Amino acid sequence: MTVRDFLLAYLAILVTPGPNLLVVAGVAALRGLRGALPLCLGIALGAGTLNAAMGATLGAAPLTPDWSLAGRLLSAAMLLWVAFSIARAQPPDAVRAAHRAQGAEFGAGFCTAVTNPITAAFFAAQFLGPLSQGGDLRLLAPLAVAATALAVSLGCAALLAQPACQRAALAWHRPIRLIAAITLVLMATSILVSSFA
Repeated sequence: MTVRDFLLAYLAILVTPGPNLLVVAGVAALRGLRGALPLCLGIALGAGTLNAAMGATLGAAPLTPDWSLAGRLLSAAMLLWVAFSIARAQPPDAVRAAHRAQGAEFGAGFCTAVTNPITAAFFAAQFLGPLSQGGDLRLLAPLAVAATALAVSLGCAALLAQPACQRAALAWHRPIRLIAAITLVLMATSILVSSFA
């Protein structure tokens, strides 16, 4: 797996309406792009920290053939769980998410990202599966994740600060979730096929 492949898969997670995107949308709608900037920085640092922690923890797993197969199977199962969670999520409540972030935007962004169970499961699936043997990629991943999370959250904040865009994002919530879920199911299928090929 290349850095590009990993980041494209992570991008599918980032653009799916979940905790990170909800809090960015809520704060951007209430305070604009400038008001959402500390939150976006916190999300980027939190996502990079979560990725580094998952990589360090799961990087210590043994790499024997049995463990490798078990890791790939667990990876596929986690991706399927993430896909299921995304597919069945309810429409977001952006106003409630914005109120949670008032006052301590950077800390709220960091905590939201570092405790995001969908992102954690995705990173675990990647480090147990495709990235289990990617030494250089494992080292680059936290920086790439932080940069990608910052770019996406700032982009979303800029877009969702506009009332028309916020209404459209809420209206398209279900198709966005289903497309992201299908993408993750395809990734899990690819991991399973490569495990038994």
